[in-house]
Amino acid sequence: MKNREVIYRSLDLIEENLKSDMTVFALSRYFDFSLFYFSRIFNGITGFTPKAYMLNRKISEAAKEIVAGEKKIIEIAFDYGFSTPESFSRAFQKIAGDNPSVYRKQKLFSQKEIFPRLSRESIESNKFLEQQEGELVEREPILLVGIPFFYDISMKNDLSLPWSNMTKNINLVKERIVPEKYYQVQYWFEDQDPGTLFFFVAAEVSKIDDIPIQFTAKVLPRQTYLRFYHKGRANSVGIIYRYIYETFLPDTEYRLPYLYNFEQYGDKTLEPDNEESISEIYIPVGL
Repeated sequence: MKNREVIYRSLDLIEENLKSDMTVFALSRYFDFSLFYFSRIFNGITGFTPKAYMLNRKISEAAKEIVAGEKKIIEIAFDYGFSTPESFSRAFQKIAGDNPSVYRKQKLFSQKEIFPRLSRESIESNKFLEQQEGELVEREPILLVGIPFFYDISMKNDLSLPWSNMTKNINLVKERIVPEKYYQVQYWFEDQDPGTLFFFVAAEVSKIDDIPIQFTAKVLPRQTYLRFYHKGRANSVGIIYRYIYETFLPDTEYRLPYLYNFEQYGDKTLEPDNEESISEIYIPVGL
């Protein structure tokens, strides 16, 4: 089953479980995806995070029952998995524009749903094509020494400081390969919030030995990867990541059970603001 089909199927499962306690994590594991990768591909195909989509669909369907008037609002709230009337009311007002009581009293619901269900047809109409194809490559274990740090995507953290610390102090790493081969690894835990990542800026070493106290060692395992190329400013790398998750991967059957990916900077990697700079992106895949 191609990844795009997985997302279409997940839309069906969400509809079938609007009145259950199914979580996004459980949904991702059902399809043998990590939470991070499932959320990225779901967002790329639908334009919404799975959490936001599920919440909007719950509120949209709850609104129909509120206007119908056959149940108490508190019963509807519990039916759709809200633990308290207050949490339901807050979510309802944020999405519908009024609290549930006002909504029922004024019968604001019309033939147009608050948030209609997405369909294959509505999504396919927005599909677009790109030219770059991922290249399947095998990489032997890669030994790295570098600096890890936590990254909150919503905060738009600056990556320049850890990279500056890395390059200024690289001479402390005695076993580094010269000329230096630099990497930037993104990794996460299986149930981690998709809006956060751990980063690891590092240099490749010939062996892990006598590591300075300021640094950490990691080993990237022998693995099959999809390799893509990014050309342009370093801060525009998000464009190729969006292509990977929104366009390329959905039409493949690659599984994404691994909890990391990385970028490699080589001879063609120039200054961060150079439009001609080229770096490589590696996404570990299961065949």
